[in-house]
Order: sequence, then structure tokens, then C-alpha cells
Amino acid sequence: MDQRTRYAQALSQAEQTLGGRAQLAAFFRVPAEKIAAWLSGEEIPPLEVFLGSLDVIADGPYAGFGRPIRVAVIRQR
Repeated sequence: MDQRTRYAQALSQAEQTLGGRAQLAAFFRVPAEKIAAWLSGEEIPPLEVFLGSLDVIADGPYAGFGRPIRVAVIRQR
């Protein structure tokens, strides 16, 4: 399986998880036309988008727009 196909499959699964193409476009803050080009294999999405798709898939139904920022806090005594 080539990179273009792998990325498109991950995006497709993320699209299903989020509930549609419009939601996926909003999640990545790109136009729906860009999502369509990525899904069709016409263009290869950036690595950050591919990795973000994997995060959405891993989060499953809990995926959303308010991903928490995970930060460790060290209190000084």
C-alpha cells in the first residue's frame, strides 16, 4: 500500500468518526475542497493531517474539537 492510499484511508476513517466531510474540514481548519482532494488521492495531505487523523480514529466517538492540551504541572514547595 502506498503512502497516498494509506493517508486517504486514514482520512476516510476520521471522516466517519467525526460524522462527515464538513466536520473533518472544520476539525483540520481547511476547505472541504482540500479534504476532497486528499480523500481522492489527488493530493497527499501533510504529515500533521495524517497523524491528526490517527488521533481522531484512536479517540473514536470521543473525538471532537476540544482536544485537551496535556501539560504536566510541577509544584514547587
